[in-house]
Amino acid sequence: MTRTNSPRLSSPAVPALRATKSQSVEAAHRHLADRRRVTLGANLSVVFEDRQTVWFRVQELSRCARGSDVQRELNWYERLMPGHGRVRAAVWLTARGRTGGELRAAVCDGRLVLSSSAGHQVVGEYLSQRVTDRLIGLVRWVEFRFTATDINALHDPAVEWQLSLETTIGEVLTTNVDESVLESLSADVG
Repeated sequence: MTRTNSPRLSSPAVPALRATKSQSVEAAHRHLADRRRVTLGANLSVVFEDRQTVWFRVQELSRCARGSDVQRELNWYERLMPGHGRVRAAVWLTARGRTGGELRAAVCDGRLVLSSSAGHQVVGEYLSQRVTDRLIGLVRWVEFRFTATDINALHDPAVEWQLSLETTIGEVLTTNVDESVLESLSADVG
């Protein structure tokens, strides 16, 4: 049995969040909490993007965006879609004030690594700072590229994975990646 027995999240057959607004928000929150978010410490989380998270972002964009920037933003979100051995994620910070500023600086130049119990390491590469939003806590966008052997390990339910953030101040935050997130990522990378 592999982790990819569930429907592929990136397939068009996955129902989009198009019901009523309240159901969309509730469904998106459940999806994020259960299948896409990994919490690192008290103030940081990493959200892996997929069709549903991007659709939710587009819904939010359509409510507040104006003018010619809309198409540019839609193009950006389209590039967040997983596939071909890669997934993209947003690094979020909840700390505010001086503590938040210090943590943001340490995280911005830090190193994110997915590592497996079988010895695989997938290092996240930070994308150019296309979007910054200190109000909602977005720190950076990061991309994880999986090799064929990494993908095989991700599909294997016997292999456990951890996400680590090595900050520039020498702090290392590590957490186990939940099985539901691993299933979701396994479907994403193919």
